[in-house]
Amino acid sequence: MLELLSATRFEKVMGSGRTQPCLLVCENEAGEEVEVVAKLRGHPQIMPGGLLAEAVASLLALDLDLPVQTPYRIAIERAFADTVPDAGLRAIIQKSVGLNFGCAKWAPGCTIWPRDKTPSRDMKQSLMEVFAFDGLIQNPDRRQINPNCAFLGNDLVLFDHESAFSHFMSIVPVVPWEAGGLGFLKDHIFFHALRGGNLALDRFQGALEAIGEARIAEYIQSIPAEWNGQASTGKKIQTYLTDCMVNFQGIRLQLETLL
Repeated sequence: MLELLSATRFEKVMGSGRTQPCLLVCENEAGEEVEVVAKLRGHPQIMPGGLLAEAVASLLALDLDLPVQTPYRIAIERAFADTVPDAGLRAIIQKSVGLNFGCAKWAPGCTIWPRDKTPSRDMKQSLMEVFAFDGLIQNPDRRQINPNCAFLGNDLVLFDHESAFSHFMSIVPVVPWEAGGLGFLKDHIFFHALRGGNLALDRFQGALEAIGEARIAEYIQSIPAEWNGQASTGKKIQTYLTDCMVNFQGIRLQLETLL
């Protein structure tokens, strides 16, 4: 489910994010070049279990037909790491030898969602489904100050799901089908655009129900064991997502109550 690529060339650090995602040129098994934005498992700012969250959220989003880029496993070898010119970043990449997470580079022309952007009516369905998705995966990190969303015309591109499944970090985990489980969505970039409206989530719910428990198990089986965190493990996430499918009517109710 996560195609394996081999890093062959370092291009640059993307933006000014704390985890310093890197644009890399990689090769697939057919020898074809693929440009990816990689998260380095050896970076000190990567959250424990962050690569696990990134991968599961991306795979789930693809099955839900949400706008994410193709996720990959990125193999970094020491010989490649040694070619990075910046000494500080080179040391981090040397600590990241092995399997890392990456996504295909955005299409040219994509722009980070600005704080004051008013979405068009044609985007409303996408906004509703992204809002529901972030509630489902307990992702508090798509906010005005950190949108983690780009767009091209009326098309969105979602990225950076390292903070997904954040409820496992709480002493008393909350779930989105119970009161209070979605309060963090009041800071979501699309909260005010959706406020006071009706949520049309039949397509989203149908896609979620069609995934099934076996498919979620496949997500977890495809992910390298070393990406598991201390609080959030693949097994916990598998059980949680299965529970979300069973309880999605409750999630819809909490989303509607919030808005």
